[in-house]
Amino acid sequence: MKRILTSYHIAVFVVIFYIITAILAPYIANDKSVLCLTEQFCLQPIIPFSPTTIHLEDGSSLPPLSSVTTSGKNRYHWLGTDKLGRDVASGMIHGATISLLIGFVSVFLSFFTGVLFGMGAAYSVKRSYTFNIFQVSIIFLVKIVSLFYLIYEFQFSRNFLISSLVIFILAGITISATIYMGNYLKSLKRYPISPDMILMKIIEIRKSFPGLFLILALTGIITVPSVWNIVFIISLLGWTEFARHSRAETMAVLETHYISSVRMLGLGSIRILFRHILPNIMPTLLVLACFSVAGSILIESSLSFLGIGLPVETVSWGKMMSEGRNMKNWWMVVFPGIAIFSIILSLNAIATYWQEKIEKK
Repeated sequence: MKRILTSYHIAVFVVIFYIITAILAPYIANDKSVLCLTEQFCLQPIIPFSPTTIHLEDGSSLPPLSSVTTSGKNRYHWLGTDKLGRDVASGMIHGATISLLIGFVSVFLSFFTGVLFGMGAAYSVKRSYTFNIFQVSIIFLVKIVSLFYLIYEFQFSRNFLISSLVIFILAGITISATIYMGNYLKSLKRYPISPDMILMKIIEIRKSFPGLFLILALTGIITVPSVWNIVFIISLLGWTEFARHSRAETMAVLETHYISSVRMLGLGSIRILFRHILPNIMPTLLVLACFSVAGSILIESSLSFLGIGLPVETVSWGKMMSEGRNMKNWWMVVFPGIAIFSIILSLNAIATYWQEKIEKK
């Protein structure tokens, strides 16, 4: 029986092609030899140009299929060059590494954080703890100060892991001491607060601000351009979406007889959450993750197009499009635009296919 090639298979092939290209980028496009067996025999990359090397001596803004003579050898700029003489094909290949790195890592962090908080809040939806106004005020102040110093250390500190660990320990000690001392203030009125309510309020606050506004504000606060700063910003804004969906899916699974039977067996909460609930909600979360990767790549490309977030020396698809936006060098817009369009369309096609499969079940 012959298999029919569908749009889903094409989309999977495109995504795998970009992933392999991103991983092997230093070996595909570089001005250095990949492997030298002898002084005379060296294996050269397919594209013998580095994405950051300037070749003004060969001419700037060369159109596609332009040939140049380097070290006595005739070489081609298959997709042309930019105004500084940098090879566009090499920039396209290395730009795939930046886009996919930001897309997948930021979504992984958002997925891990959001699912953890969403499942925990749903599982403890009927639990509440009482706090007085003194405890709530001090805890809120500690969280704001801790977040400020975390962002500061992430931006400027070379020992971010050690600094963040110290901040978490100090914040934990302060909050524990506040809760302990606040219990002795019997005269203050106490209010019931549940983890689910706190999570929903955070999600509502996040939803009340436009995403683009928050991204521009955070990139203004984090003044040092870096790939990891963009990952941090996207993760900080994206985890609430995973938390909202994982909370809703977990609450739906908790109402089934299967989970009630598991609870009657006396299994622990952690085992119920990660062994019996998480596998049931994972297909829906994977669909959301696939859409989110496409959205993260689009956000990175938009910021790069505006000249925000990434260092000057970093090559990305958005930056290449920004350089050619006057359309004098049409190849600087067309080829990166096709790359962005194809990867986002493929990811959305894969996510849509999975979503339809889940709905049929």
